[in-house]
Amino acid sequence: MSKLSERLPQMRSVRDPAYRPVFAITPEDRALLEERIGGAQHYNAPMLRRLAQADPTNIEVRKALVSNIVSAEFAGVDAFGRKVCEWQDWAVPWELIMAMARQTWDEVRHAQLGIGLIEGYGGRIGEYPDTLAGQGGVAPAAPASPYGDDPADPVVSLSATNVSLEGFALTLFQGTAELGKQIGDGLMEHCYDYNWADEVTHTAIGDWFIKKLAETDPEAERKALRAHARAEQMRGMISGEQLAEIKQFFAEEDERANLALG
Repeated sequence: MSKLSERLPQMRSVRDPAYRPVFAITPEDRALLEERIGGAQHYNAPMLRRLAQADPTNIEVRKALVSNIVSAEFAGVDAFGRKVCEWQDWAVPWELIMAMARQTWDEVRHAQLGIGLIEGYGGRIGEYPDTLAGQGGVAPAAPASPYGDDPADPVVSLSATNVSLEGFALTLFQGTAELGKQIGDGLMEHCYDYNWADEVTHTAIGDWFIKKLAETDPEAERKALRAHARAEQMRGMISGEQLAEIKQFFAEEDERANLALG
């Protein structure tokens, strides 16, 4: 293991201005959200899009929407940048390391575009709290897998991030680009259509490399399926039919575990 890989897990995520995670919201931030967008319960992308559609002249709502999204772009810079280093300690193709480097730069561009939009609305980055806040001890840890899957495993991470989370980003960016078109905000439309195109590539990277890593390892494929199912469940981004399929999948996993422990 490289010296940098050893140090990374203990290194906190930093940004200028500093992260202000919404999961640890302060009374001051709660008052700010109440004053500007009607309360902390509105500080999520779907609700902010609806508020912007209802009142296209409300620039503050647009500023809050882009701030909400751009926070995740900074977290993406942090997360993919770490993977470029950490995954060199795993048995993965060098092309996957380069793909993570490309995604890091994509997230940098997305953050730059978001900053430009916010400043165009008369705001600044850090004015609103962060929906995500990088890694390194500033965000809540994800629940441990009941199957002992290592979240640092590239197969698990690709499935949870590139396939599930970036798949969600496809819908988010498409909806935000459509909002820009509806309310006459051409720059919002252009920026998020551009970001959407990157997310298409990111999900394709996840799909392709999971198949590559799992082509001679059936257990790797099962780890990927478990990670995807758990990520979708945690966000509640599944239909009733998909939920039934996931429940059946985990029932089969439990049955295999019982037989193995026999």
